[in-house]
Amino acid sequence: MSLRAGTDAVGSSPRLARVGLVCFLLAMAQVSGAAAATAVGQDPLRSPECGAARQVLERALDDAAARRPGARERLAQVRRQAVEACLGRESGEAVRTGAPDPVVVVPPPVIAAPRVAMPSPPAPPPEALAIPRPPTITTCDPGGCWDSEGRRLNSVGPMLVGPRGVCTVQAGLVHCP
Repeated sequence: MSLRAGTDAVGSSPRLARVGLVCFLLAMAQVSGAAAATAVGQDPLRSPECGAARQVLERALDDAAARRPGARERLAQVRRQAVEACLGRESGEAVRTGAPDPVVVVPPPVIAAPRVAMPSPPAPPPEALAIPRPPTITTCDPGGCWDSEGRRLNSVGPMLVGPRGVCTVQAGLVHCP
């Protein structure tokens, strides 16, 4: 097998494809031809027919890389001939990957754990006790007073009257019903 170093005029991708194909053929031949080689006693990849087929394949790859007319059809035909010569006629059109059969892993059965009752969350703390504070008198004028909650308490004689009735005043604190 003679692969030239460097790239050709078309670029490196045809060269990579050629190297990949040759490596693929070699790997396929090692995997699939191992049983046939041990039965016959010789390696089919080292046969003169396989060597000639590989040289023809390399020339066809060069033609395809140079984009010569009819090179693609010729390349497909030469590939089939190289596969038959190197891997044997029984390979036919079958695609061999060389990978072992996939291993099927069966997951273990799921064993349901017994249900355990979760403890109930603790009761929330009681709300803070709201103690209403009596409003205080903030300012007064001749008509009445204003308390700390913004209500107007009107004067009726010596008493203050709120929105719901008479208010009691003790030391500046006002209690209105």
